[in-house]
Amino acid sequence: MGKVSPHYQTGHPHAYINVMYMGEISICKVLSDPTNQIAELKAKTMPYPKPLQDAVIGYFMFESSFSLLLAEKNLDKDDISYIAGHAFRSISCLNQVIFALNGEYCINEKKAVRMIEGFHTKPNDYKKKIDQIITLISSNQDRTKEGIEILQALISETERLLNK
Repeated sequence: MGKVSPHYQTGHPHAYINVMYMGEISICKVLSDPTNQIAELKAKTMPYPKPLQDAVIGYFMFESSFSLLLAEKNLDKDDISYIAGHAFRSISCLNQVIFALNGEYCINEKKAVRMIEGFHTKPNDYKKKIDQIITLISSNQDRTKEGIEILQALISETERLLNK
């Protein structure tokens, strides 16, 4: 139906997103389903619903850009933790966008960046660039700025993929 809601959840450093329930159903291996309830739910997960895809992309593309903006505006404030938090949030949102763009459910932040490497539609060298961003964020303001610039380029590249 295109309703996306993130929730704070221990163990999910970005958020627990209600869409993860559909993702879990889509990949589960049914061991017993005497009433066919799981099979019926599973059938609704494929193909990836267009209203959900549009909602995930719209919601998380905005948040990715907004978090980047906040990181950029604070590069000179001597607050590495704040910048790192926004960079992580921006990356996590990009992950959600790229999963949805590929018609895949992102059921967890864990391994999401690595999984994206196997997708057909993604920014070039996505994992390499994400690893580089995380490595650059440090007490060295110039290196942190470089990492944030790479993140800006990834967001721009993702936007171009959406407009194809």
